[in-house]
Amino acid sequence: MAALDALIPPDPGQDDERPQSVVITAVDGAGGMGKTALALHWAHRIQRRFPDGTLHVNLRGYGPGEPATAAEALGGFLRALGVAARAVPADVEMQAGLLRSMLADKRVLMVLDNAYSVEQVRPLLPGTAGCMVVITSRDSLTGLVVTDAAYRLTLDLLTPPEALDLITGILGAERAAAERDAVNELVRLCTRLPLALRVAASRAAVHSHLTVAEVVSELADDRTRLDVLSEFADERAAVRAVFDWSYRRLPPEQAQLFRRLGLHPGPDLSLPAAAALAGLSPADARPLLAALADAHLIEPVAGGRYRFHDLLRTYAADQALHHDTGDDRDQALDAVLTWYIHTAHAADRKLYPAQTRPWDVVAEPARPYPIGDFDHALAWLSTERDNLIAALHYAAEHRLDRRTVSLTIACAFTATTVSWQTWIDIVTVGLMAACRVGGHIQEAQLLAHRGSAATYLHRWEQAAVDLDRVEAMARDLGDDELRVWVLNDRGLLLLKQRRFENALRYLDEALSLSRGIDTGRWEVVIEGNLSAAYVGLGRYREALDHGQRGLSLRRKAGDRAGESGAITDVARAQ
Repeated sequence: MAALDALIPPDPGQDDERPQSVVITAVDGAGGMGKTALALHWAHRIQRRFPDGTLHVNLRGYGPGEPATAAEALGGFLRALGVAARAVPADVEMQAGLLRSMLADKRVLMVLDNAYSVEQVRPLLPGTAGCMVVITSRDSLTGLVVTDAAYRLTLDLLTPPEALDLITGILGAERAAAERDAVNELVRLCTRLPLALRVAASRAAVHSHLTVAEVVSELADDRTRLDVLSEFADERAAVRAVFDWSYRRLPPEQAQLFRRLGLHPGPDLSLPAAAALAGLSPADARPLLAALADAHLIEPVAGGRYRFHDLLRTYAADQALHHDTGDDRDQALDAVLTWYIHTAHAADRKLYPAQTRPWDVVAEPARPYPIGDFDHALAWLSTERDNLIAALHYAAEHRLDRRTVSLTIACAFTATTVSWQTWIDIVTVGLMAACRVGGHIQEAQLLAHRGSAATYLHRWEQAAVDLDRVEAMARDLGDDELRVWVLNDRGLLLLKQRRFENALRYLDEALSLSRGIDTGRWEVVIEGNLSAAYVGLGRYREALDHGQRGLSLRRKAGDRAGESGAITDVARAQ
């Protein structure tokens, strides 16, 4: 309201430094955001500032029926201004010219509601200063901003306090206070979308036998939430119908991408991930994503990424379920899971060049994403951490066991950015999948990861149980690397318990076995743990020797990520 008030052109004779031209404000936002409600409320409040009248038209850009034509809107305006129907020109350009002539030197407010495109509204615009035009649209109407100096006012979701105020106004303060926890959950499930909040709160208000908690229970299931929010007979009060109006305006390529994006399991996604999901090149996906963002069906966020409002995500997935075959959906999801796994491994090779991970076979996506250097790898893994974890849980829930194991390994590269408990939860998911597919080496490696995490949490018993299983599996498999791993981790467990002499026995044996295994990575890791053990014993010269050997090996391998730890070992010994 304040932003719109600030744009009202000055009264005649009033000193004002603003350029004297038609003031155009485009109020845009997703369906159900309250654009029309805002525009009409504001227009009624300030129309006295426009003594020559107010012109209003619903351009039907999104809703039942076809959008209004410019000629239809112009004819209505001209008749409202006193032009006889027979005197209205037949040609659109002549109609627009007549309208501009009649509005010259007048102060008229024009409300162009529910516009579909720039072309629909441009012929309706006045030509001289003093008039103000407010346009509402689900489209961003960028062309008006560029060519007509329009001000853009984008409506977003309500803040939590605003959403609470809206629900309280519908239910009444007493009832809202009596079920405060349920009301807060209602706000969350409706994702603070004004239309959804009004529908859900009105459901409880109209049906006195329904508690807010019961409405929340009806909305709790993602699969039926849109149905519950769309039960009113009036299409304008049904969330699904309001979303339908935007979806049906999309060209086929945009509609297909919108459906594919609804399948993505993570909270947001990048252009390359969206392209992988859609089976497109990033160059082809970019303009389609921009068009969906302009239509407010997805939201651009920092870093060239995109996300959904949650109800729109549910709607997009629902459209995919009804319009795409199961094979199409499975293929799209497999493509994006493959893309995440492959890119995570590529980032891992940049971050940890001394490590090899032969225990996972990585398929190459149709369009691999190039990871440039160490910093790029670190940034990618940090940004995509939540998406990798979400992809893992999706694969596990759908019993895609091989993908689940691969994604668990991919998540291993982000382990240092999550809590140890989260890491244990991730590894446990992968372990269950590895057991089902009979991946014994993978099972053993994941068990070792979980044992290490339990060690850092000081869960000694859990760590010992996992390491016992790894030791038995290493014997059965005849795997020397696993033997080195479990010996090192037993030493680490004893280190954390401050049993330094006992730790040395395991670490010395691990060091002698580690030489010549892998790329020398295990030798470096064990040198660092030996340095820590000797520091614990007060034998600082030996600690410094092991630390410096570890640092030299890290630098020789170009292992920047490990080098910082080795420097710390040396500093501690010094």
